Amino acid sequence: MSQTVETNLVDILNRLDQRMDRFEQRMDRLDQRMDRFEQKLDDIKEDVATLKGQNEQINKRLEDMNNRITDTNNRINDTNNHINTLTIGFLSIVGIFVTALLTIIGKLVFFPNPNIY
Repeated sequence: MSQTVETNLVDILNRLDQRMDRFEQRMDRLDQRMDRFEQKLDDIKEDVATLKGQNEQINKRLEDMNNRITDTNNRINDTNNHINTLTIGFLSIVGIFVTALLTIIGKLVFFPNPNIY
């Protein structure tokens, strides 16, 4: 009977060893998966850092473009102010000229020279 007990114990120990081996294999596979997962996370962190840098560059370029647009708008406004000033001056001169012509025509029509008739 002691031999059967020994045999049963040996058999149980063998099965336990087999199960432990399978468990260790599963743990190894899980470790490998975790390593791959950690590597992917590291890659994602690097990509995010790169994207942050690119985002900062893009934001800087956008700020530069906004500054350029603002400068261009200021120049256009200044040019419009100069054109408005020139237009007002030109129209003033034309107004004076038209007033002078109308005065001359009015004098000739309403006050004709009596010596001509």
